[in-house]
Amino acid sequence: MVDKSVEVKTYPSIEHGALLSVTSIVLHRTDSSTAASVLNAYKSGQKTGAHFLIEKDGKIYQTASLERICWHVGILQPRCVNESTCDPTELKNINALLHQKGLSFSKRAKNVSSHENTKAYPLRYPANSDSVGIEVVGRFLPSTKDYEAPTQSQLFQTKWLTQQVVDHYKLKLLSDVYSHGAIARKEATEGAQLLRYIFTGA
Repeated sequence: MVDKSVEVKTYPSIEHGALLSVTSIVLHRTDSSTAASVLNAYKSGQKTGAHFLIEKDGKIYQTASLERICWHVGILQPRCVNESTCDPTELKNINALLHQKGLSFSKRAKNVSSHENTKAYPLRYPANSDSVGIEVVGRFLPSTKDYEAPTQSQLFQTKWLTQQVVDHYKLKLLSDVYSHGAIARKEATEGAQLLRYIFTGA
């Protein structure tokens, strides 16, 4: 995807294997104050990252090729449990993994995530293997359990970029774009402000 609004600045450390298909988009927050700190981490060899990064002034960086997988999703939540759509057998399987004795919660959550990754989208949430990640600069505020409000420039550019990716891959805006906190074991509010603006303009 080529556009004069996007500065291509890719980092091999966050590119992991071929991204053969794109089914969805995941919106993230960086928990940092500047894009520079994120780019420096990528430059220093950090393995996790997303395809795009949006600074507070709205500047967009493409930090990974859209032909490469980025590790940006993490541990998936079980979609059918969250949405109350599991058939009885699948619900039993997931509950067995979630409540397996002798394992830490972290290990049990990872086992559920591995189980989810055996499913095809959209039976599961987006995974690293089939999604594009968009990071938006902003810190998490423990006092409010939310992220600092995105700037108007960030909101505008996030909506614009999301639409470009949706159009490029022929996705559905209302069903194939997700906030990170809604699908993975992260802060529940991560990406929610961005998604709300994309859907409602507020």
